Amino acid sequence: MSEASARRIKVTVRAVQILESLDVDKTGEFVFRSRVSSHNLDGSPREGRYPAEGHMKISEDPVYNRVILNWEIFQGEVTDHLVIELTGEEEDRLSGNDFLTSYQREFRGPVADWLGTYGPGKDTGAAHDDDPEMMSDWRVTLFIDPA
Repeated sequence: MSEASARRIKVTVRAVQILESLDVDKTGEFVFRSRVSSHNLDGSPREGRYPAEGHMKISEDPVYNRVILNWEIFQGEVTDHLVIELTGEEEDRLSGNDFLTSYQREFRGPVADWLGTYGPGKDTGAAHDDDPEMMSDWRVTLFIDPA
């Protein structure tokens, strides 16, 4: 594709929801990492960490298990390809850290078709097993917007 068809976008992790804290007291100390790559970029993925330092406590209790992050993980120009990968890790001082199921979603085609919200149940007609934002132990909601 020509550079004239490149479009500037922003990808934001709006929220995460922890279904399984992986910790005895049902509240985990979590760190999230992002990796955004594309055939259209200069060959180096954009990587990030949330929070930038330390960790955040998240309970698996349904009243407290959804946290709004508004974490911008990418802003740049792409033409027809984008891969978003997210990992979550529950830090544990007494034993090894526990890892949440990895998230990955790949976009191909016109960038205008990608714009919108991606979250649990947002894929029209997608079965639970086919919804990438609905992992077995956590959920994620993303926004892809023009930048």
